[in-house]
Amino acid sequence: MHRIFVASVVIFTFCIGILGATGHAQAQGYPSKSIKMIVPTPPGSLVDLLARIISDNFKKEWGRQVIIQNIGGAGASIGSARIAKAKGDGYTLGFVPANLSTHPSLYKIKYNVPNDFTPISQVAGASLVMYVSNKVPAKTLKETIALAKSKPGDMTYASAGKGSIAHLAGELFKSMAGVDVVRVPYKKLNLGVLDVIKGRVSMVFVSAAQGMPHVRKGNLKAIGITSMQPNPGAKGVPPLATLGLPGYELRSWFGVVGPKGIPKPIVEKIHGAIVKMSKSAKFKAALAKPGLEPIISTPAQFQAALESEVVKFAKIIKATGAK
Repeated sequence: MHRIFVASVVIFTFCIGILGATGHAQAQGYPSKSIKMIVPTPPGSLVDLLARIISDNFKKEWGRQVIIQNIGGAGASIGSARIAKAKGDGYTLGFVPANLSTHPSLYKIKYNVPNDFTPISQVAGASLVMYVSNKVPAKTLKETIALAKSKPGDMTYASAGKGSIAHLAGELFKSMAGVDVVRVPYKKLNLGVLDVIKGRVSMVFVSAAQGMPHVRKGNLKAIGITSMQPNPGAKGVPPLATLGLPGYELRSWFGVVGPKGIPKPIVEKIHGAIVKMSKSAKFKAALAKPGLEPIISTPAQFQAALESEVVKFAKIIKATGAK
């Protein structure tokens, strides 16, 4: 019996060693051909622009083509489905926005978030800023809420697509403030910002890069940021959570994922390339233009963040009726 046990242990250890050696060999030879990166938003979107920065860095790092494939629609759920269904060999990757975590609550999807994906690393992120039109007679959060309560249904907020962080930010504000503010959806939120400037729409939740230049010109009022973490692009703008909405917390992020099953050594190699890229001044400068910061997470941290946000966003969507 003892000999059988020892033999079994030896065989098991040998098999594990073979698997480990195979995995490391795969990583050493990776990539041996071009890589496809699926972007679940249209060309020209912020997600697309960031994906192209990352794909260029991968190309320089590995000497292989990284082909961007834009598959937009349905709040990024169509492209996300294509990522989830791809072969987990490291040759199909995805670059996704934070609203991946909203898909289980908003759409009839046939993939699980995050279990049908291999989270590799978050890359960038930032809080949004709540802006109010200068045409609106309110300068603070307290005054904005009071005005909205005095005129239920009169005030409006500009929003991107269903389930976007800008959409959830507006709905969370409505729910926590107890106000009736009407959502005005836009395919391109920069058009919504222009309508807020013109006074056609009351408010909007967008990045510091999209709104702060208009604040400096005197066209918008920056009321507060959507996270307790400071926003470098909106210095001096306090968190909404400290202005009368305790617990208000939302951040936008973007990250690299793959289909489930990518071998760990390959995941580590991709993650290493992302970490290296994040340290370059050129990359930081590229992120600063749209008001983003580098957010480099480990695969395990990214997995945990996705699991947490799926639950968090489900609660927000249920509480606000954001569907």
